[in-house]
Amino acid sequence: MSSLVYALAETARPGIYGASRAEGPGLEVTELRPVTMLQLDAWPDTKETLEAILGDQLKLEVPVTPGQANVSPEGTLMVIAPGRYLLVSDSGDITRSLSENIAVEIGVLTDLSHARAGIRISGRNAADVLLKGVAIDLDIRSFPSGSVAQSSFHHVGLTLHRKDETTFDLFVFRGFAVSFWKALTDAALEYGYEVTSPA
Repeated sequence: MSSLVYALAETARPGIYGASRAEGPGLEVTELRPVTMLQLDAWPDTKETLEAILGDQLKLEVPVTPGQANVSPEGTLMVIAPGRYLLVSDSGDITRSLSENIAVEIGVLTDLSHARAGIRISGRNAADVLLKGVAIDLDIRSFPSGSVAQSSFHHVGLTLHRKDETTFDLFVFRGFAVSFWKALTDAALEYGYEVTSPA
């Protein structure tokens, strides 16, 4: 069992809020509770070596372009900058496994599990809510499934990962999690939203 204390545990209360519509709430909002969140950084001349290790350990093809993500049963790997990766995983063993295989000469592993909060929003109005705060073109043709971006929402910095056409995972600094949640759900009131149990 994870020993993490989640920043939104007292805030993300399940229920239906906001406008009542015949077709039901326009989106779902869920607190994410991954077991592990890691940032991995390569040195200028070790990017390919680190990517090979990540691909082998996570059993996925590492995206070569920043702003992309790939998913395997081991977790979601996002390329957030050249040679910099964010891994979100439900595996409690992945930190030890990667630490054993990534020597300091190859790269640096930073555990962000206590430093970030995660939120998933999904549904027909998910993009509409995000567009109230982020300066990104979220049209599916411009920001397709698997895309990742660093942005902000009402001055709170976030990492945004589009999982599919109507589902987005958002990661923010833990200290801003509650205020971000309030801003996000306030933006969702006009569509109606359902807070579901943590994932």
